[in-house]
Amino acid sequence: MSIAIIGVAEVPTARDPDRTRWGILREVCMGAVRDAGIDKNDVGAVISVNPMAQPDLALDMALGRIPEVLGMEGCKDICVVNAGGASTTNALRMAKYFIDNNQADYVLIPHTTIQSDIPNETLINFFATAPLDPQWEYPYGVTFNGAMGLITNRYMHDSGATMEDMAAVTVALRGWGALDEMSIFHGKPVTLDDVMNSRMVSTPLHSKECNFLADGGGALLVTRSDIAREMGKPAAYEYGHGTRFTGATPVLRSDVYFTKAYRESSQDALKGAGLSIDDMDLRQIYGAYPFTQCTALEGYGVVPEGDGYKPWAEGRCGPGGDLPCTTMGDATGRGHTGSGVSMAFYIDTVRQLRGEAGRRQVKDCEHAIISTSGGSVMNTCTTVFGRSPK
Repeated sequence: MSIAIIGVAEVPTARDPDRTRWGILREVCMGAVRDAGIDKNDVGAVISVNPMAQPDLALDMALGRIPEVLGMEGCKDICVVNAGGASTTNALRMAKYFIDNNQADYVLIPHTTIQSDIPNETLINFFATAPLDPQWEYPYGVTFNGAMGLITNRYMHDSGATMEDMAAVTVALRGWGALDEMSIFHGKPVTLDDVMNSRMVSTPLHSKECNFLADGGGALLVTRSDIAREMGKPAAYEYGHGTRFTGATPVLRSDVYFTKAYRESSQDALKGAGLSIDDMDLRQIYGAYPFTQCTALEGYGVVPEGDGYKPWAEGRCGPGGDLPCTTMGDATGRGHTGSGVSMAFYIDTVRQLRGEAGRRQVKDCEHAIISTSGGSVMNTCTTVFGRSPK
C-alpha cells in the first residue's frame, strides 16, 4: 500500500533563539494536524526526526514526550530516526511500515532544530567531526566545507565548469529562496558578482556557496493513499522509491560525485512509479552544496554526464526557467536546519503538487522527483510523488 502526505506545517527559517524548541514543535505538529483536517487523537504514531547537536531534545523525543505533551491519546507508539539529512525519508519509510501493518492510519513526523543558542565552538566541532572519518580525514584538518571543496574542484576539472558556472547554481537557489516567505533569505536574491566577491572559504567555494546554520522546524502528516483519496483533500502521493549507499568516508568513495547513486536510485523510483524522468515537472535535490545540483541532473539522465552545470549556468533551473529544480533553495538558499533540511524539501514538494507554492509555483506541477542525502552525502534516497492517487 502506498502512502500520501496530507498535512504539512513549518516555521520560517531564521536565527532566533527566542523561539523555543518546544514552542516550534507545538506549532508545527498541531499545524500539520489541522492542515490534514483530522483530530489530534487520530494520530496513531509519532516518528521524530533526530535533532542534531541537541541531546536534551533528542532524549525527550526518544522517550515519547511529543505525544504526551500534545495530548495525543490515540498514539500507539513512537520512534526516532537518524540518517542526517535523509532522516525525514527514513521517517516516511517507517511511517509506511506502521501504516502497512495496521498499527496506525495517521502518522505524524515532526522535526525542529535551534542552532542559534548553541555555542559556536560546539557547532564547529560537531560539523567538523560528524560527517568525516576520525582516522583518515579529521586529523588532517579536513572540514565539511573542505571535503566538498575538494570534490567541487575535481568536478570542475572533469567537466570543464568554471567557478562562475558553479556560482550560478547559488544564484538560482538564492533566487528561489528570495521568493519564499519561509526562507531566511526571503527578499534577498544575489547576483553572480555577489557570490564571486564573497569570502573564499574552501577553494572554489565562496561563503555564499556554503551553508548558513539556522533555526527551523516542520511536520508532515501521513496516511494511506486510499484514505487520502476518500478524504478528497489535495495531497502528495508516493509513487515509487529507490535508495543507494555511497559510503561514509568521502576519500574512500568510488562514486565521487554520487552520479551513480542518483542514477540507480532514480531509476528504481521511476520504475516503481511507471514514469520517466521526462514526466517530472519538478526536480528537488538535497545535496547542501552546488555541485550536487549538477551531478543529480546527470544521474537522473536529464543531461549527459559532465553537463550538469550547463542548465544552471544558462538560468534554466532557477525562477522563470524551463527546468525548475530545488524550488525551496536547498541549504544554501534557505538556511541549514540540521537534519531538518530534508523536511523542508518534502513540505515544499507537497505545496508544489497542491498548487500552494505562491511565487515559486511550478506551472501545472503534477509529478516531482526528490532526492535526499545524509552525512557528507553518504546515501541517496529518491522518491517520486504525484498529485493524484494511482
